[in-house]
Amino acid sequence: MPFQCYLCNEETVITSYMCTDCNYIKRILQCYGREEIKNIITKVCIRNKKQMDNKIEIIKGKLDKEEKKEETKRECLGDSSYLNPNESVLEELKKKLSK
Repeated sequence: MPFQCYLCNEETVITSYMCTDCNYIKRILQCYGREEIKNIITKVCIRNKKQMDNKIEIIKGKLDKEEKKEETKRECLGDSSYLNPNESVLEELKKKLSK
């Protein structure tokens, strides 16, 4: 009778209680011990408030850099006498000549 893996509850297993990946995790747990694995998971996977704030600041810095690049790009394009890269050249020339 098939049933879900006891650890991940995602894989359907027939001959054992755990799927291949969870069985691998179980063997690692047996080698290193429950407390050691728990400490590793806590240090690597769980984020505290300071770490989350730091990550937010890093992302904000990247976004600010991208905005500055866009601003300088817009400044380099100049005034409206330059062609708009989003429109076809012929359509834009027709608009400028009809004014």
